[in-house]
Amino acid sequence: MNTKIIAGILGLGLVFGLTWYVMNGEEAAEHAKAEEHHEDDSVKEYEIYPGDVVEKIARQEDIVLLDVRTVEEYEEIHLEGALLLPVQELSQQSLANIGLGEESKDKEILIYCRSGNRSKTAYDIMSSLGYTNIKSVAGGMVHWEEDEYPFTEVGAYSGPDSSEESVAQVSTTDEPKIKVDRELHDFGVITQFGGTVEATFTVSNVGEETLEIGELTTSCSCTSATIDNSSIKPGEKAVLTVVFDPDFHEEPLGVFKRTVFIPANDPNNSEVEVSVQVDIAEGE
Repeated sequence: MNTKIIAGILGLGLVFGLTWYVMNGEEAAEHAKAEEHHEDDSVKEYEIYPGDVVEKIARQEDIVLLDVRTVEEYEEIHLEGALLLPVQELSQQSLANIGLGEESKDKEILIYCRSGNRSKTAYDIMSSLGYTNIKSVAGGMVHWEEDEYPFTEVGAYSGPDSSEESVAQVSTTDEPKIKVDRELHDFGVITQFGGTVEATFTVSNVGEETLEIGELTTSCSCTSATIDNSSIKPGEKAVLTVVFDPDFHEEPLGVFKRTVFIPANDPNNSEVEVSVQVDIAEGE
């Protein structure tokens, strides 16, 4: 064979080989970056990161989105095509009524609520019922909206009905009542690598019974929260400390919020929210 032809074939093979190596190297790098991002975010084993849900929707994967909030919350904003089943109505029968019966127990179902607390409850219930391929969306709709992810819509629910009445809560006069001193703390302009910033909120019990604070959660793992007393007697207060770490992972530039969810045994306000706001300076 002509030596020029042989050299050409070898050269073409080298080009293809290098192209394959570079493309696969880039894919591997992106995959590693994604894994590192998720590890940094400390997504729990039962959770899925909102960005991963976006990718699944964009790829038109065979998934079910299950909204376990109230009808009113759903109407304000929800994920496109999501089924609605408020967590207090969740049972094997109500799941079957919306098309998620026995035949769907291995189907990939992604559950979301406002903060991730109700979806965790729904996850536990559905796991006990034998559903094997379910995840709770980390941070819920709050995180979804904070990071301005797509695939949302507004309006009334038009899907299959669970056909079960919500259980009405009975209110009494002797009950705990939660109150926070403010709903938002603005850190102002901070630098990306300037270290963590911290704010404190006051949580008061203005009711007649002891206020019990549940497990605090946040809309993103870059933000953490602790409270110095989770059992607050009538007339007493506790200090809630919120820490934001701008270097925890890559954050959007400009002004954005992160939210802390405070579950409590207040029958009229079972979950209070406070937020911190930051403006990460460009080029810092």
